[in-house]
Amino acid sequence: MATITNYTDWVTLAEAKTYLRLDTQTESDLEITVMINAACELIENYTQFYFKPQTKTYIFNYKGVIRIYANPIVSITETEGYTVTQSQLYSSYVQTDKTVLSLEANIGFSNTDQIKDIFKYCVLETVKLWFYGSESETVMKGYVPTSVMSILAQERRFIF
Repeated sequence: MATITNYTDWVTLAEAKTYLRLDTQTESDLEITVMINAACELIENYTQFYFKPQTKTYIFNYKGVIRIYANPIVSITETEGYTVTQSQLYSSYVQTDKTVLSLEANIGFSNTDQIKDIFKYCVLETVKLWFYGSESETVMKGYVPTSVMSILAQERRFIF
């Protein structure tokens, strides 16, 4: 179990380089690290599973409701002024005090053992496509492999 403060605490540069079948010393370490971070953020935004602790502010809508799809929710800074209802895919916060205009949520996994292994595979596959795609004539950066999208679609916490 390792504590997570950066994405590379979970998907290490060494793991990515092994997955990419690279030597231990490469000139691309910074590029790979940037790709790991970008792939993690992309997957977080798509699935609403957050891989490292972070704080997000949510604002009540005109109906006085906030739906938080983020997982896991560790804590909410405000302790009064709302009621909460848990559903399978989100937590719904209903404003009871009109002076409370927003909520600050502490979200994200705190250690590496809490995260499903399939997400690490998705990060590594995405980095692999971006890394080797950048060497080809076709620009592949920003593209997510179809196999990864199929996996993430099943893990997604909401549907548009």
